[in-house]
Amino acid sequence: MLVFISHSRQNSGAALKLADELTRRGFNVWLDLRELDSGAGWEQRVSDAVRQSRAFVFLIGPPTPSDKWMPTDRWQQYEWKRVIEEEHYLDPSISLVPVLIGAPEIPGFLSVRPSISVAETAIDFIAVADFVVHAIENPSENVDEGKLGRAREAREQAMREYRRYLADLARDEVTLAGLRALK
Repeated sequence: MLVFISHSRQNSGAALKLADELTRRGFNVWLDLRELDSGAGWEQRVSDAVRQSRAFVFLIGPPTPSDKWMPTDRWQQYEWKRVIEEEHYLDPSISLVPVLIGAPEIPGFLSVRPSISVAETAIDFIAVADFVVHAIENPSENVDEGKLGRAREAREQAMREYRRYLADLARDEVTLAGLRALK
């Protein structure tokens, strides 16, 4: 099973230590710091890894005033976007494990998953790895089904509204084309 670790540049050291601990426990870990060469088509490589992964660990925080729940690190933003686009957050068989460093806000797409909070200093990587391994080995017990159902409903509602918006745009374009023809 491929385990994808998403982290900001400020959490690179923590990501490396957690990756080492999970690897020691027999997991195949995808970590950009080890998998990507400088300047080499990173977007495609990250997208491929997100598609292939069956478990994700999100190192989130420590918070900065500008963060809110979206990381300021553009690489981590891209990773989150890919997980959302692949709709992994809606699949209870895929483990998504938030590790909250400091006291950041948890992103909405991860709110249905249990998280572990750690201090900004002196992270116990063995305890974090224990939590992550439990979540990976028991993915469906780590999901709030009620919240997951509401997330699916919200996604469906958003898609209906988006399709309606596209239809309105198409109708307006036809109307504009007709008016242009009258000129």
